[in-house]
Amino acid sequence: MNGYSLSRRLLTIASLTLLLSACGGGDSSQQSGNTGITATDTVPTQAENKQPPRTHNCKASGQMLEGNQLWLHEIDLWLCIVADSTTYDANYGDSHRILEVYDTKDCRLIERKVLPVNVSPDFPYYLAEITYNHTSNLIAIRGFSTVYIYDAAGRKLLPNLKPTFANERYGVDAQSGMILRLELWEKYLVGYARDYGSFAFDLSNQQKPKSVIPYAEFKIEDEKYNSLFLLNSASGGIQAIVPAYNIEKDEFMINPLLPEPSALKTETSRSARNNRYIVIRDSDNAAIAVDMQTRTRIDLPAEVASQPTQKVLEWIRAR
Repeated sequence: MNGYSLSRRLLTIASLTLLLSACGGGDSSQQSGNTGITATDTVPTQAENKQPPRTHNCKASGQMLEGNQLWLHEIDLWLCIVADSTTYDANYGDSHRILEVYDTKDCRLIERKVLPVNVSPDFPYYLAEITYNHTSNLIAIRGFSTVYIYDAAGRKLLPNLKPTFANERYGVDAQSGMILRLELWEKYLVGYARDYGSFAFDLSNQQKPKSVIPYAEFKIEDEKYNSLFLLNSASGGIQAIVPAYNIEKDEFMINPLLPEPSALKTETSRSARNNRYIVIRDSDNAAIAVDMQTRTRIDLPAEVASQPTQKVLEWIRAR
């Protein structure tokens, strides 16, 4: 064999080798330490194998309003609120008050709960806008004036919750008291009811959630209130919040007043908690002042913050 033929044969062999490598032919990973393709290019990592699929083929048994569903792909659960012939009302039509929970691995119906009429048969229940807490696995379901919590880990519906307020509410029309927004914040569920103002539920005991009475409350106009809550933070300390809801923009804000949760003294007399200006103390006995009308913290000079509460209030009113 001459040199030209040998070179041509070697070139052909090299070309075939590259072609086999590119096509994945042969067990080249065992025969060669450098195939140009790494294991991570072709084999999913252990973390990737554990990732749940991002789609499911489950279908609700009844009619569902747009967006009234929640898919917890981390734990393979899909929740929806539906209406069907069993809740149909001859006078009002479809009644969206059936909670259905499916296992998305096989679309098996895990739970179906028919919720009570929500003030009127045609008023739906809604899965709350910001609804899922990854730490507690709790899901909020919003009715007209009540809230249900679904425990996704325990896969059960907890008893309904009704907002409570420091002062009695009377309302201004038939829509007063309608829950407009809900938000899960740490171990609390914070919400807003039309005309009645903000409210909160403590979810620390997942089996027995309870209402949180506002620390202070101020009537800003006829039957409209701002409420101050002092809530224990999961990271320690207490956070002060005065939630706010802009009905025109449909914006709900938790509105924390402290840069971070702090140790607070909460011995303020109950009779002093329905005023425009509220004064509480930190662990160093320095005053923290809140304007309940504007839902803001008042910036106190150090020499004012160290004075007795009446002196602090006199300084605020004289500004």
